[in-house]
Amino acid sequence: MKKEIFLATHNEAKIQRFKNLLGETGLDIKIYTPKDFGLEDIEVEENGKTLAENSEIKARAYFGKVNIPILANDTGFWVEGGGLIDAPKRIALGEMEKENLTKEEISKTLLDFWKGIATKHGGRVSAAWIEVFTLLNPDGIMRKEESKREVILTNQVFGESHIQFPMRALYVSITTNKPSIQHTKEEELLELKPITDALLKILSK
Repeated sequence: MKKEIFLATHNEAKIQRFKNLLGETGLDIKIYTPKDFGLEDIEVEENGKTLAENSEIKARAYFGKVNIPILANDTGFWVEGGGLIDAPKRIALGEMEKENLTKEEISKTLLDFWKGIATKHGGRVSAAWIEVFTLLNPDGIMRKEESKREVILTNQVFGESHIQFPMRALYVSITTNKPSIQHTKEEELLELKPITDALLKILSK
């Protein structure tokens, strides 16, 4: 029987990423988004103190509005000697008016921000992507899973950065020992396997 899941995000890039990763789990899943339920106007204030809290906040924003399990996540980037970098986009943009910036300008600002973090640590620093997933069922039962992907953040640009994920051009995956931006599809899936494993765990219980 096909499993139905509601993704608690408006971000089109994240929706496509989730669809790709959920496809790798081998589970038979039908994916819905806020647009499918006319819920595009819901805005979530991520004011939790942890990734787990923010992930839960995102899921609860849609609780009672859909009658299928809600899947949400929050992502953080941990840097050795610097800890979890909280709200990097807000820090990077500072006092700049986001509404007055183009997507290209925001992307470049974020790229420069992450290059600056690496430069501060000598140009290369051990780091990791941390992701927390929350699955909230219509009956209120909630489950959580976490994944971790170890990388080396550098101040070197290894290729043309993606406008929505500019920092991918800066880090080397520990799993593949290769810059993420240069991955083949197979290598990218290998790097993202901790996420696929976490999704498989949370959706199979």
